[in-house]
Amino acid sequence: MRKFKRIYHAVLILAVISLLTVSKQIGAINFGLQQVATSEIDTVPAGNNIPPAIDTIPSDTIPVIKDSLSLADSTLIDTTQRARSDTFTLKISKDTLSAPVTYTAADSAIGLVQNKTIELYGKAKTEYESSSLEAPYLKLNQATGIVSAVSGRDSTGAISEYVKMNDGQSEYQSDSLNYNFKNQRGIISGTISQQGEMFVHSQLSKKVNENTVYATGNFFTTCNLDHPHFGFRANRAKIVNKKLAVTGAVRPEFDSVPVPIYLPFGFYPLYQGRHSGFMAPSFETNDQEGVGLSQFGYYLGISDYWDVQFYGDIYSGGTWRLNANPTYRKIYKYQGNLNFSIQSTRRNTKGDPDFYKSNTYALSWSHSSDSRSRPGVTFGANVNWSTTGYNRNLSNSFMGQAPYNNVMSSSITYSKQWIDKPFNLTLAMNHSQNNSTHLMTINFPTANFAVTTLYPFQKKESVGSSRKWYEQLGIGYTGSFRNDFNFYDTLAYSKSNNLIDNRRIYNFLLDTARWSANHNIPITLSLPAIAGGALVIAPSVSYSQEWVDGISTMTWGPRTFYTGAVNGGDSSYVKDTINVSLERGFNIKQQASFGISFNTALYGNYQFKGEKVKALRHVIRPQFGLNYTPDLTKNYWKTVQIDTLGTKALYNQLDGLYSRPVTQFTSRRSGGINFGIDNNLEMKVKAKPKKKKDEGEEDDENEEFDNTLDTYANTSKEDAEDGIKKIKLIDGFGFNGSYNFLAEEMKLSPINMYFRSNLFEKINLNASATLVPYKLNDYGYATPIYAWAEGGKKIGTITNANISMSTSFQSKPKDPEKAKAREKAINERLNDPMLMDEQQRLMEYARQNPAEFVDFNTPWSISLSYSLTYSRKGRNLNTLQSSVSPVTSSVNFNGSFNLTPKWNFSVNGYYDFTTSQIQTFSMAISRDLHCWQMAINVTPIGLYRFFNFTISPKAGILQDLKINRTRSFVTNPR
Repeated sequence: MRKFKRIYHAVLILAVISLLTVSKQIGAINFGLQQVATSEIDTVPAGNNIPPAIDTIPSDTIPVIKDSLSLADSTLIDTTQRARSDTFTLKISKDTLSAPVTYTAADSAIGLVQNKTIELYGKAKTEYESSSLEAPYLKLNQATGIVSAVSGRDSTGAISEYVKMNDGQSEYQSDSLNYNFKNQRGIISGTISQQGEMFVHSQLSKKVNENTVYATGNFFTTCNLDHPHFGFRANRAKIVNKKLAVTGAVRPEFDSVPVPIYLPFGFYPLYQGRHSGFMAPSFETNDQEGVGLSQFGYYLGISDYWDVQFYGDIYSGGTWRLNANPTYRKIYKYQGNLNFSIQSTRRNTKGDPDFYKSNTYALSWSHSSDSRSRPGVTFGANVNWSTTGYNRNLSNSFMGQAPYNNVMSSSITYSKQWIDKPFNLTLAMNHSQNNSTHLMTINFPTANFAVTTLYPFQKKESVGSSRKWYEQLGIGYTGSFRNDFNFYDTLAYSKSNNLIDNRRIYNFLLDTARWSANHNIPITLSLPAIAGGALVIAPSVSYSQEWVDGISTMTWGPRTFYTGAVNGGDSSYVKDTINVSLERGFNIKQQASFGISFNTALYGNYQFKGEKVKALRHVIRPQFGLNYTPDLTKNYWKTVQIDTLGTKALYNQLDGLYSRPVTQFTSRRSGGINFGIDNNLEMKVKAKPKKKKDEGEEDDENEEFDNTLDTYANTSKEDAEDGIKKIKLIDGFGFNGSYNFLAEEMKLSPINMYFRSNLFEKINLNASATLVPYKLNDYGYATPIYAWAEGGKKIGTITNANISMSTSFQSKPKDPEKAKAREKAINERLNDPMLMDEQQRLMEYARQNPAEFVDFNTPWSISLSYSLTYSRKGRNLNTLQSSVSPVTSSVNFNGSFNLTPKWNFSVNGYYDFTTSQIQTFSMAISRDLHCWQMAINVTPIGLYRFFNFTISPKAGILQDLKINRTRSFVTNPR
């Protein structure tokens, strides 16, 4: 027994010692590992270039050890000393990191306490402060802070999983790396980093600090593939993060084929955002201006709120342009841009009879304020001014359709709407110039003040659901003031001071200046519906005054026209026409009107017994009203001759200096009726049964009707539940007119007829016509005799009519999610008031260069519009000959087709059936080259013909690295 007990005691002591030793080792491992991921198979595929894993201890077998001190052991307690407070001190090791390192692994994690290393296998990831690292295999040395990572490879030796690193400044993708978390220095091999739009491939990189990298075997590109299509090859480089990269000798390379063009050094801007720099020009040529460079200049980024572009064009023919284009912006406040252009145009050479030279100018200013900065207050400007010949001297390749634009207009507007009061104020300045007639009109200042409709008899707190009829009495006010200047810009070019009536220019401007003020007080009353709500009666009263600064008198007689002013001469000719003289003075033009209208609706239904068509519904909305307008300006109505045949017409002396006399259906007072009938036609059909889905797919019974509700907005919920959908066959058709009992002749007005429909939710159809119920003379004017009088067999003559149809079709997008994202981005830009100007400029550029903005996600799209117009014309008053054909018709077409997933062909044009000619036609073909794009635009028909070939990178940083061949020329019209 003694021997047995001694042996037992010895075994027990050895077991305790062994247990304490194992517990100490396990506790050290448990302390070092924060997260351990285990796997049933603790191995790594042999194909991967990863060190073999060693045996690990499953996490579920590691006990949780807690160190404790037993107070029952009296040998550990000093009972001879008094109680005192314990103190604690912590000595930090020199190799300790400044922040914790967290890591995970999908396969396994091994911690070696003695070596102070941790190895992670399978989708390993470590995070330290702002840095992160992902790789198939990671090894972290806690003593040195160095982490090593190796990429994964497949059985062929190709990389299947890269090492990905983010140091808080840039992202790297590499084959392997050794990186020090403490000082952010390391060696990286086979790295790919992205700097904005630029991708940098390097065989070996040395990261010396958080911002600087030295690399060898470099390849700079904007292609995001592992094997880029193009780039610039350089042996050595210094890369400063998000700033620049500088290299030694560099050469371009396309699809792994070197180009024998060397540069002594390379400089690559890696800035994020705007920065100053030169703007590379494009090479262009056309028959008008010759060979030249376009859009060459300098961009200056002054601050976050200001920048400016200085650029110009110069051609071998002697033509040049200079542009200054500053832009400004402040988020949530305002934005705008200004453009000033000087153009010197030269055609042919001196001594040539067709030699032409002129200097022209243009100024444009666009400004918009954000309504969020000051609710209720808006300020905007859209100014477009130029000398007369500026647009005419532009080539088609430079400004698209600008050479065809003969009318330019400007406006500067300030408006304020009081939030808590019914007041609105608008101040504006407007400008209009006609480059064909040389007439310029400036409206300054103009002011409008309005008071929204007030209900003086309405109680603040209504009792009951219905209101008294007099509580619906509303009264409002609108007032305006304007001052107009009208003059011809050719006056400024004349060499003679003896202009119109021997006045100088400034006197002429004062003579043509006209001011007027208008006051309008509308009164409305909404009476309760009668006859069970079927009849609505609405009376109205309106009174207005217009204050004018004088009366005008029109006479027929000779007038001198100056024609040589534009070309520097003083030639003139005399022609009989209408002459206008002005007598200054304060006058009041008064107008008043009284009316009452009656409106109702009649419904008719026809039920069918068929299975598909259930019913037809016809809605008739007759309109009838009484009106009276007294003649408060009868003393100012005069007659004047308007042609050499002695035709007389009426004009009002208070209407203005540039008003025209009227010949038809004009009365100085009116009192009669207005009438009209509006119709629409609808059809109810049975909804198509929903297709059965495959097994496993959910069947939503309401899906078909939800789609129906989205397509047909008038389908009620009850109809949808019954499997019925409502289709609009005709949106509206009818006629309207009026009869004036107080007119001396031609009391019945022309009858206006209309028709509109949207067939199959695809074809928009609109038609309109004007029926004159009187006999017409040989010159197209109406006579006071009704068409059916004196044995006539018709109710009138259609003097003009129009039918237009339009439709568009497109295929479903290849990637619906991509199409939704694209549409959402476009809508956000269109709805943002601060981006409207930028969006308009982008849309104009896209219209001029359609091949550069191809949506390859949509395989095909097509749109057509057809217009047929009839206008009855009599003989020409001057030649007494029959006019040209009264019928004109034309069709506009455009389409886009993907010939292959990477080739797209688009075409658009305008065909005139009257002349049987294509008036305009252009086509474009584009090729998606992944990181490059190729575009060819051709306009072979028209006055301005155009050809353009462009191949360029998609990245904005290399937008000037392109091959551009442009040619345009003007043809003589037939």
